[in-house]
Amino acid sequence: MRDAKLADLPAIVAIYNQSVPGGWSTADTRPVSVDDRRAWFERHDPARRPLWVAETEREVVAWVGLSSFYQGRPAYDATAEISTYVATSHQRRGIGRFLKERMIAHCPNLGVTTLLSMYFDHNQATRRINDTLGFETMGHLTSIAVVDGMPRGLIIAGLRIPPNVPNDSHVACST
Repeated sequence: MRDAKLADLPAIVAIYNQSVPGGWSTADTRPVSVDDRRAWFERHDPARRPLWVAETEREVVAWVGLSSFYQGRPAYDATAEISTYVATSHQRRGIGRFLKERMIAHCPNLGVTTLLSMYFDHNQATRRINDTLGFETMGHLTSIAVVDGMPRGLIIAGLRIPPNVPNDSHVACST
């Protein structure tokens, strides 16, 4: 696992596009291009909104990233949305869960205290992972999307993350 580089963008897009035909993980109804995702890629910043890739034998097989919530409005600086995608050839091996766990553990270093995971209500795999990681449903927008002719709802799940507190938290008081 490492920070994504611009050279990884074609692999990131290819993995994302694998999820389009199934209608489980994205509201895009047709594949996106590398050019379509360039600005999205550039909004990621290892210090605030990282984008990581997982490699197996020098091949990018998954990615996880944080995006600013609600178009990055300042009042939501401590809130981020997590996205995780795994190549179909590497699914069901625990890679997605591992990446999500690592990003959650890194959130205090990024100042993220609320992590959101948004997913279609028929996506049971994401629901199971989120449930085991402690995410709670904060909202359910029913029949908000149409994917392959079917109405789909969107679950908004959230995880509260304690802020990063230094180990030496003694406060000197004077009276």
